Amino acid sequence: MHEYQAISQKIKAEIARAQTILVISHQKPDGDTLGSNLAFSQILKQQGKTVTSFCLDQVPELFQFLPHHEQVTNNHLVFSKHYDLVIVVDSGSLNYAGVELLITALKDYKLINIDHHASNPLYGDVNLVIPTASSCAEVIYRLLKDWQIKINSEVATLLACGMITDTGGFINPATSYQVLQAAADLIAQGANLSQISKITLGNKNVNNLKLWGRAFSRLQYVKKYNLVYTFITQKDFLECETDENSAEGISNFLHVLQDAKIILVLKESIDGQIKGSLRTTEDDIDLSKLAGIFGGGGHKKASGFALPGRLSYDKNKLRII
Repeated sequence: MHEYQAISQKIKAEIARAQTILVISHQKPDGDTLGSNLAFSQILKQQGKTVTSFCLDQVPELFQFLPHHEQVTNNHLVFSKHYDLVIVVDSGSLNYAGVELLITALKDYKLINIDHHASNPLYGDVNLVIPTASSCAEVIYRLLKDWQIKINSEVATLLACGMITDTGGFINPATSYQVLQAAADLIAQGANLSQISKITLGNKNVNNLKLWGRAFSRLQYVKKYNLVYTFITQKDFLECETDENSAEGISNFLHVLQDAKIILVLKESIDGQIKGSLRTTEDDIDLSKLAGIFGGGGHKKASGFALPGRLSYDKNKLRII
């Protein structure tokens, strides 16, 4: 952990003082927030803590291969109980986690914020945010190594899932030698990276590929901004007989394009929002600042945002209305 050593010890001390702990993932969960939550929860339980894992949305079918996934609840009644400690993983804000209002019901607790997004405003009582980490799972891996805690095969699988999904299988710009070293160690502890990659990244069926085909057919280059963009609507999901999870990975796939410095994928969400995913491989571009203009955030090379509305494409012009 090196420069984060003091924070690491603060988190360790808060955990030692706590007995009841709530671990929160962000809404619309991905492999990183779920893997981080479940891995850390298992470590806390091994220490004799009473742990509740919460996510506003149900665990997607795609991630139901993860050990102990059934322990993640979306029951709001968990906020009617008392916790000594609340730990939020992989979420740049309580609003992004979807618990900004729910958490107001809790009293007399300490809040720990563990994340890897550069745009995180450090909203916890203790904040461990490492923007250079590939994933929240990598942050937790470093934390466990710092504490010299043995990682079993289940925890290794959970952390590996987070690292694999947030790096697109170790190919996107978030990939570093640190995460590759961590992945090698997790293999030694029993994680099957090949199997995890096949399940989380190689789960494309005919309908998924039809959806991706629509996105590829709409690619447009904007010379003024050196940007390539595409979009997916709710109508596309319906006509391709698939869901929003099927669009995951398109922006990571397109980042290999040499025709532009910035990739933008816009996706209509069923909740009436437009989700934007930004990617770049350029060192001199900070996408977190661009996403921040629209109320989002993330990393320099991978960021996102959400805006209310729906997409309208007419006469070669795409608008959010």
